[in-house]
Amino acid sequence: MASHPSSNLAAGFLGRRCLVTGGAGFIGSNLTRALLGGGAQVTVVDNLSTGLRENLPDHANLALVEADLTTWPGLAGRSASSDYVFHLAAQVGNVKSITLTEEDAATNVLGSVRLLKSCCGTGVKRVVYSSSSAIFGEAERIPIDEDHPQSPASFYALSKMTGEKYALLAASLWDVPTVCLRYFNVYGLPMQDNEYTGVISIFSNRLAADEPLVIYGDGEQFRDFVSVRDVVQANLRAALFGRPGRTYNVGSGEPTSIRQLACVMSEIAGRPTRIVHRDFRAGEVRRSLAEIARASAELGYAPEVVLRQGLTALMEPVPGQC
Repeated sequence: MASHPSSNLAAGFLGRRCLVTGGAGFIGSNLTRALLGGGAQVTVVDNLSTGLRENLPDHANLALVEADLTTWPGLAGRSASSDYVFHLAAQVGNVKSITLTEEDAATNVLGSVRLLKSCCGTGVKRVVYSSSSAIFGEAERIPIDEDHPQSPASFYALSKMTGEKYALLAASLWDVPTVCLRYFNVYGLPMQDNEYTGVISIFSNRLAADEPLVIYGDGEQFRDFVSVRDVVQANLRAALFGRPGRTYNVGSGEPTSIRQLACVMSEIAGRPTRIVHRDFRAGEVRRSLAEIARASAELGYAPEVVLRQGLTALMEPVPGQC
């Protein structure tokens, strides 16, 4: 398909009514700001368990509803009056899900099902479901394409896979125009600040406190780190151009080992690389790298932020050595 410049994407939502679940969170707040910048009318639904009011701007076209998708009585009415629905509300964390398994399933599965059902028989043009690369488990082949076998290694991964399958079936059984995006390792601002956030946030916080960087395992495990700016781009493209019942990987298409990441971030921070190794954690994969050809061909998606550029934007750039 023809490429559409990312800077013009948000303009496609001018005057449109958009519902963003989890919109006060990391990715959701970035998406909300982009939609508002394009002239959309946005309703954010967030229970604020991890999302923050201060992540959202004071804007005439923004309404924040503090509610849980599993119990909010206004969900059906709001969905019916929306043109586009972006579903980002979730309990996130592979390790967290091992102990908070019921909460994980309630939020990620039941909340998703209730949202999808609320869109049935409405005029919603597209529902964009936020899934995760965690559903693949340990990679059998690299890069990981959309048809790669799914073998979740945590309850979080299982819940995201289950929600995704409900979303895809909703497209065929309920005629709900769903598109699923599988995010790889997302980073950016606003920084997340709890123990279950991405390694980039954790490393950044430890460098700021002049603490050593903790690596679980040998550090040779690698990830596909993708800027939240590119994830927002993918959401906008999926809503405008995505094929209902289709899944798309969202990543950078570039591998970075955790040891490399520690080295680069230490260099940007102007600090010597100090690493403490601990045992590899259960539920985490060793290799993860996105094949993004489908998103490129069908959505016009192309990553715009290279990792060092994105990391520098997060940190105070001070000359140093690795």
